[in-house]
Amino acid sequence: MARLGGITAVERPPTLGRRAYLQIQQAIRDGSLTHGEQYSENELAESLGMSRTPVREALLTLNREGIITVESQRGFRLRELSEAERREIFDLRSLLESFVASRLALNATADDISRLRGLVDAQEGLGEGQQSEFLALDEQFHLLQSATLGLERTHSTMVGLRGAMWLIGFEALKLPRRYAAVVAEHRAIVDAIEAGDPERAAEAAREHLANTAAVSL
Repeated sequence: MARLGGITAVERPPTLGRRAYLQIQQAIRDGSLTHGEQYSENELAESLGMSRTPVREALLTLNREGIITVESQRGFRLRELSEAERREIFDLRSLLESFVASRLALNATADDISRLRGLVDAQEGLGEGQQSEFLALDEQFHLLQSATLGLERTHSTMVGLRGAMWLIGFEALKLPRRYAAVVAEHRAIVDAIEAGDPERAAEAAREHLANTAAVSL
């Protein structure tokens, strides 16, 4: 049978459940949904312009991921992470991201480095009132590294940990000048990767996460 060439897969639009999930994610990340408040599933569906079915699907996914707590017949709340959970999240991120940075230092192409620098440059161009945009770029910066290497299991684990980071992302930016510090720390990681120095890259990743954890804990 002849092989088909020059044909690319058709990208399917996200399902309504996936769209609801992404919009709720954004609302958590930009602070529209906050801790200590109880939210109605019906009101959320109305705000999103959707039926309850895809919204419920999204909420059940977020509940399984430990991001929210679903309350029967009443709605949902954002989860309050314990100090032990927060420490575990940062410990896991430090182990994984230092490993990824060291591997990337040995394998990154000029294009890989350019893409990482582009994200850091975009962060630097934001002001301190643009927290949501800053955090979105932060997420892209960290996840791009494992995606670039094709480390599927590592990447999947990191994506799961980023979900928990939505709950504490704003806290990591509370200290004065933390925006500038994050940009500088990201640049240090990229510089070490570009220099082809795996030990320096791993240490830069660990230092960045230690500094972020110090604020969040």
